Amino acid sequence: MKSLRYIFLVCIALSLFSCKKFKGSQEIPAYLRIEPWSLTTNYDYEGAATYSIPDAWVYIDGNLHGCFEMKSHDDGLYAMIPVLKEGTHKLQIYPGVKLNGISSTRIQYPFYKPYVTTQDLTQGDINTITPSTKYYSADSTSMRFRLLEDFEDANNIKIDSTVSSQTKVRQISHRTNQNAWVDPYDTINHYRSGWIHLGDSIKKFDIACEELTDFPGTGKYTILEMDYKCSTEMLIGMYIMSAQDGISDKELYYVKASDTWKKIYINFSPTVTENYNASYMKFYIRGTITSGSADFYFDNIKLIYRE
Repeated sequence: MKSLRYIFLVCIALSLFSCKKFKGSQEIPAYLRIEPWSLTTNYDYEGAATYSIPDAWVYIDGNLHGCFEMKSHDDGLYAMIPVLKEGTHKLQIYPGVKLNGISSTRIQYPFYKPYVTTQDLTQGDINTITPSTKYYSADSTSMRFRLLEDFEDANNIKIDSTVSSQTKVRQISHRTNQNAWVDPYDTINHYRSGWIHLGDSIKKFDIACEELTDFPGTGKYTILEMDYKCSTEMLIGMYIMSAQDGISDKELYYVKASDTWKKIYINFSPTVTENYNASYMKFYIRGTITSGSADFYFDNIKLIYRE
């Protein structure tokens, strides 16, 4: 009987605690529904408008509200964000990417502009926002496109095989090979890609850009953008030439196989900072097989940095 009385008293105490905890009115948030991003570019100076922007970094009246990932819902892909504010507020939404394709390295992409808007927030209401972005202008910032390679010009491909490679990168056309990337905004002029095939006696490739001698100083972002599709993983790294050590091979990131076209942002910033006194640097893409065959496709390669 004593044990039953004890249990009864505990239940009463818990119920009183719960009533006290939730006593009073609750704040009802307004909601921001952030739709997927769009990107526009000037193709001649900035290359194709390909992107992978899974995140929205939201600032309200200049204060960071949080980083929010676009998630799949029954009614589409978006981020739903509660906001305990009312009235008119200024929003700055920065595009967020995953460096090196890794979820743990999410950043505000330093080369995309934020989307800025003003919203009237009301408790319980949903404000739908469809953000858009562009690259920062090279005229107004220190951002530079050091390399653009879209494989449209067969006579001026800026990425070539090294002496250790067993094959070269070839130009392919979407009109004869459906694996090539085609620009959905301009199918007339932009429908070619780079391609490498390994098989039979060809077991490895190693392609690299030209010697780069004007990298920025320490602490500056240097990022390689690339669209790719590959049937097995490939390695991205840098050759670094210094007067003291000669050429060193810096293996950096393995890119996983994908049977669909994907976009990746490779972070060269730490490597450039560590070797800012190098005579030159060259980024490379490398792939190998031990048996069977493999295909590697590349397009819209951009090397971007801030001076």
